[in-house]
Amino acid sequence: MSEQLFKSFAIIGAGPNTGIHIVKAFLAIGAPILVIARPASTNVAALPTDDPNLKVVRADYTSASEISTVLREHKVDVLISTVTLVFGGVVGQNVLADAAKEAGVKLFVPSEFGIKPQLAKGGLAFQKTDFAVYAKSIGLPTLRVFNGLFYEFVPWLTALADTGKFHIVNKGETPGSFTAVSDVAGYVAHILTTQPPSRLLDVEIQIEGQRATLSEIGALYKGRAPVVHCDALPTEGVVNAHFRTFFQKHVEAGGGSCGWNPVTELDDAESASKDNSRWEGHHWLTISEALEL
Repeated sequence: MSEQLFKSFAIIGAGPNTGIHIVKAFLAIGAPILVIARPASTNVAALPTDDPNLKVVRADYTSASEISTVLREHKVDVLISTVTLVFGGVVGQNVLADAAKEAGVKLFVPSEFGIKPQLAKGGLAFQKTDFAVYAKSIGLPTLRVFNGLFYEFVPWLTALADTGKFHIVNKGETPGSFTAVSDVAGYVAHILTTQPPSRLLDVEIQIEGQRATLSEIGALYKGRAPVVHCDALPTEGVVNAHFRTFFQKHVEAGGGSCGWNPVTELDDAESASKDNSRWEGHHWLTISEALEL
C-alpha cells in the first residue's frame, strides 16, 4: 500500500525574501496553504486576495499555546518556517517547534534555505544548528533545505547594490552553490506535495541551480559594473560590511557549497546537487537568467 501524502500545509514568516515565494509556489500548483502572520505584520498585503487556496490567520509567534491552537484547528501536517536569522526569528523557532509538537504536526521545515550553518557557537548561522538539535531532542521530524546562496543575494553580498561596484574579497575562486529563490520555492512546494513522508522525515536536502565562483559571476557584469578585488568590503555606505566580508571569506573557504561538510570542512562537489532529481524535468534557472545578465 502506498503512503498517504501530506495534505495540510502552513507557513510562518511569509515575508518578501523567501516566504511569500513559497506561498505563491503552493498556489501555483493549486495546493492550499495557511499563512500564520504576526498580529501587526504588513507582509500579508503582498499576498493574493482572491485565491481560495490561501487562508491567512494572525497569531503571536512567541506564544506556543496560541500557535498550537491554530495548527490543531487547521489539522496542519507540515509547518514551514521562513523566519529571519537577522532579526532573531530563528532563535524563536523553539517556541514554534513546541507548538508543532503539541499540535501533532508531522513535519517541520525550519528556516534554512541557504548554506549549511557552522556548528560552533558564534559560527555563521550557528543558531540554525542549535535549532536542529532542539527539534531532534523533542522528537519533532524536520526537513532541512540547503540551496547555497540565492542569486538575488549576490548584489548585496558584493556591495554592488550599495556602491555600483562588484566587490570580491580575496580571489573569489572557490566554487559555491547558487540557486534562484523561485526555484527553491517551487522545489519546496513540489516535494512536500508529491513525495511520501518516508522520503522527507529527518532529511537534509541539497539542491543547486548553478555551481560558480564569485569571480565567474563578476565576469557576467562586464560592461555593467566594475569588479574590485579587496581584502575587505568598504565600510562607508555599506551596512554590515564586516559581516559581508566574513560571509565571503566563508564562501572562499568552501562553505558556500551545498556539498560542504561542517564537521570535516571539506566539500563534496558531486553531492551539492544530489536532490535536484526529486524535481524531474525542471529547468533550473542560471545566474544569467535570474539576474538578467
